[in-house]
Amino acid sequence: MKYEAERIYIRAWTLEDATLLQEFQMGNREEIERTSAGHRDEAFYSLDGQTRLIETWLELRKEGKRHSFGIFLKDTDELVGEISLFQIELNGAAKWVIGYATDRQHHGKGYMSEALKRVLQYAKHEMSITHVEAGAVPDNIGSIRVLLKAGFQESGTHDVPIQGVMKKHTMFTISLTDVE
Repeated sequence: MKYEAERIYIRAWTLEDATLLQEFQMGNREEIERTSAGHRDEAFYSLDGQTRLIETWLELRKEGKRHSFGIFLKDTDELVGEISLFQIELNGAAKWVIGYATDRQHHGKGYMSEALKRVLQYAKHEMSITHVEAGAVPDNIGSIRVLLKAGFQESGTHDVPIQGVMKKHTMFTISLTDVE
């Protein structure tokens, strides 16, 4: 199913998207590794690694714990980013977190702002989620701008493992009660 915005649409990943996701990951590897939680080795970037990643995302979607989408231009169907809403458990409490990445060739065009707004609507109306959190490394000004534009409020800091090194993230939260 596609969820449309003004210039983009989002849709859930399928196994047929593994090559597309691999190209996205490889083309944006440096930035993704600089800003995203977790560790990514060479196997992660292989076609098999991306296929396994999508399989995991699909399984978590069935369990209601993760909703991952590709972001595509409406006019050309070009992949311009990815966005995921996922549930984590921290200190015994479950919470929803959003993470995203834009293709470097499409930074600053507002596509992620459209996608984030659409995913927040999805979270509220189709999943009945009331609060969402996000984090950004402090020097990722573009990501912070996207979050603030969407209505997120700064809520503190949290250390997150990036490529095996703990890095401070500025944390943001939003209440979905005001989301249309």
